[in-house]
Amino acid sequence: MKSYLHLSVPFFVGFRRNNPGNLHKSSRQFPGAVVKPDTGRGNSFFAFASVAHGFRALIEVLMARITNPKTNTIRKLGPVYAPSHENDTAGWIKTVAKYAGMKPDTELTLDKQVIKRLALAIIKKETGLKQKVGATTATFTEEDFEDGWTMLQAPPLV
Repeated sequence: MKSYLHLSVPFFVGFRRNNPGNLHKSSRQFPGAVVKPDTGRGNSFFAFASVAHGFRALIEVLMARITNPKTNTIRKLGPVYAPSHENDTAGWIKTVAKYAGMKPDTELTLDKQVIKRLALAIIKKETGLKQKVGATTATFTEEDFEDGWTMLQAPPLV
């Protein structure tokens, strides 16, 4: 499985922690979450064993938020995902809606294509889909989304 855990600064946190959605650490348990010491603010974000695990976690979070009436549009999701004490929330909403090709007040659904468009838009805004440092290039792709989706849909191993 694709992993960028070996990368360090100046790569963005999302890449070096296999965390395309820049999910902050919480008490939530995600399969594939690992401990990886990092510099500065990097330690406040989840690290995952692979990019697919990071996508799986992002998809799981988005599905939970989409089913909550308080966070079922990009406009309602903005203050939760990009709170004003850390971000330009209005700018985040406008940019994510543009990247996703959706209106900010469109009610989100659990349709796979809706989740994919939203996830990739958030990643493009949060981390970018590609970063090159020297001879090394890191990317987050639609194929990575598909790997995370498959991982989420797979029954747990007994």
